[in-house]
Amino acid sequence: MNYTQAIDQVRDVVVKMRYLESIDNIIYCDKWHVCPKDGFSYEADVNAYLAEIRHDQLVNDHVAQLVAYFETVDDSQYQNDIERGMVNYLTAKYKEAVQIPAQLQARLNKACSEGQLEWERCVHANDYESFKPVLKEAFDVQREIAQAIDPTKPVYQVLVNRFDKDFTLEEIDAIFEKLKEAIRDILAKTEEIRAKIDTSVLKNDADKQTMMELVREVQDLLGFDWNKGVMYEVHHPVCTCNGPRDSRPSTNYYELFRSLLAAAHETGHGLYNYNGSDEVAAAGLWGGIDGAMHESQSKFYENMVGRTKEFWTAFYPKLQEKIPKYRDVKLDDLLCALNKPIPGTNRLNADELTVDLHIILRYELERDYFEGKISVDTMDQAWNAKYKEYLGVEPKTYSEGVLQDVHWASGYIGYFQGYTLGEIYAAQMRHKMLEDCPDAYEKLAQGDISVINQWLKEHVHQYGQTYSARQTLIKATGEDVNIQYYIDYLRDKFLR
Repeated sequence: MNYTQAIDQVRDVVVKMRYLESIDNIIYCDKWHVCPKDGFSYEADVNAYLAEIRHDQLVNDHVAQLVAYFETVDDSQYQNDIERGMVNYLTAKYKEAVQIPAQLQARLNKACSEGQLEWERCVHANDYESFKPVLKEAFDVQREIAQAIDPTKPVYQVLVNRFDKDFTLEEIDAIFEKLKEAIRDILAKTEEIRAKIDTSVLKNDADKQTMMELVREVQDLLGFDWNKGVMYEVHHPVCTCNGPRDSRPSTNYYELFRSLLAAAHETGHGLYNYNGSDEVAAAGLWGGIDGAMHESQSKFYENMVGRTKEFWTAFYPKLQEKIPKYRDVKLDDLLCALNKPIPGTNRLNADELTVDLHIILRYELERDYFEGKISVDTMDQAWNAKYKEYLGVEPKTYSEGVLQDVHWASGYIGYFQGYTLGEIYAAQMRHKMLEDCPDAYEKLAQGDISVINQWLKEHVHQYGQTYSARQTLIKATGEDVNIQYYIDYLRDKFLR
């Protein structure tokens, strides 16, 4: 086997792997969008069978030979970065599939599918007691997976690296300690200002149809390509990537402004998902890098676009047309209310300044669980204690507290840090973008987001999964992770 033959075979395996992933994601969309309740368990069985097929597609002599061959290939022999990316992608997937026994993967799939359904029931019933065995199974399965992948490393380090491969726990801890201190300092300094901001302007009588129409307007302004995506409704907004040109964001319609910001967030994921180059799509490297890099794009569009005065200058007339109340509300008054820091118990409804405290405490709870400091029986108490310490509030119910996120039930244990790392990436990208394109926000105020979209596509989106997250960040901004850009951004926004 020569290099050309081997790389063609790698491409074939990777592309077919992504076919199966697409089927899995299409089923995921169906389950949380239109699947009838009594059809849920059957779709879970289909997911489990797909997992077996995906495992068999990876764990075989053919793939083992390809991986072994490329371990002998010198880095300089690769024809281009995409070919190197394909090999890195396949190698990582193969090694993890070999390390995780098929029965353990099947157990994970079952726990996730059943866990999501039970979470939905428990959160509506405010029933943490019934959720405890579901949560324990979710954490137990993840512990076994981590030990199977690398028994020499701390369990939580392995789980975090499944989503954010470039960081040690020590690095994350140091970043989060610095950020916690900065946010709490800013929050204290805004106390007097916050007291004067009237948030009643956010209350309105928009019905579901009006909210849906305004969400569509937001996505149009963000440049979402409706030939490459659809929008659907779920309780907990997500975005699935079903193919290189098929991205499906979602939102809910419980409250207008949360609906609009959630739509902007998930549309950021959506743009990243479908904007890989044709070469990246053909190589099976489409969809973007999971974890912090993907969250950087959603946070960019939610906060660094969707909460800006420039965005609302362009969008506000559309809102005023649909909801007469806002014809008598000054834009500055609306923006003050929309961006007001309000320490609360709900992560999804959190403001831009305090949201990272919600994320950091979840990361710390996961870390503490795997270090044996807390259990499922004390998780709710630890949760409430951290909310009291970090945000000065305490959840009144389980649904307001430990039950509010679907992540643990759906297998996303070790994921939360990616949201805050994504904010840090986004601020660093914003800084570099403004150096390159100082008129980007002036154009946005005129309803033209093309400068922002083009910069992100050129420096981030087009590469898909060709590089690691940290390599992509360095390639886009010229430097490694620098938290100071994010702290400066927050200080400028909330203390100016």
